[in-house]
Amino acid sequence: MLLFVIIFIASQIISNILLPVLNISGEGVFMLSYIVSMTIVYMLTTIYERVEFKRVAPIMKRASGLNPTSILTGVILLVTISVVIWPLAQILPKSVVNYNDGTFTLITIVLISPIFEEVIFRGRLYNLLRHTASPGVSALLSSLLFGVIHLQPIVVIEGFVIGMMFSYMYVQRRSILAPIILHICNNVIAYALHILSYADKPLMEYIRAEKYYLLIYVVSAVITLFAVVIMVLRFRKEKHLTKVRKVEQELSSEQ
Repeated sequence: MLLFVIIFIASQIISNILLPVLNISGEGVFMLSYIVSMTIVYMLTTIYERVEFKRVAPIMKRASGLNPTSILTGVILLVTISVVIWPLAQILPKSVVNYNDGTFTLITIVLISPIFEEVIFRGRLYNLLRHTASPGVSALLSSLLFGVIHLQPIVVIEGFVIGMMFSYMYVQRRSILAPIILHICNNVIAYALHILSYADKPLMEYIRAEKYYLLIYVVSAVITLFAVVIMVLRFRKEKHLTKVRKVEQELSSEQ
């Protein structure tokens, strides 16, 4: 965990040093800076895993990650999670976002960022943690770091929660494709709300019906709670399956 944080901070420093040397300016700096820093994180994390554990666990990329039902369910959960967390947004310090609506920024946020972050946090980091931790703990820690890197309080909390959902999708569908698609959907929605200046408005202003707010909140809370129970059970099942596979491998090697 600590090493990953160090790697992440180092990547930001290297990126900030490298770009001025290359004399790159303009809106493309944000995109290039992000790509450089995330590439460094990916490479160093992979190198560490290879050195420490003598092998690099492959990132799962099965076509099952494109299952429409799972994607739709994930999008619904993104909405319900946002509804449940929304009251915290009115209490915690407001998010300060300096993104503009330029093309490079849009591409970075809605496409490049989801791909890099899912490959790193659900792929590399989760797999790295799985060498020594259970599926549930690995998902918990990788999701926690995923939330923390976003720095702003409400985004940290939301990032952690949806990070757990992305981890569940990665394990459930055996594919990084599902969390990447859901991450893209999440960022598209967030970016659109920001550009339209809806990001900090109360939920009631979206639905324009205050009397329905409590009903919507309760339904969203029930759906989210049900999803949490399903996730916990799935990670427990994955832990059991891991033990079974390990026993089978040991028996196979003895034979």
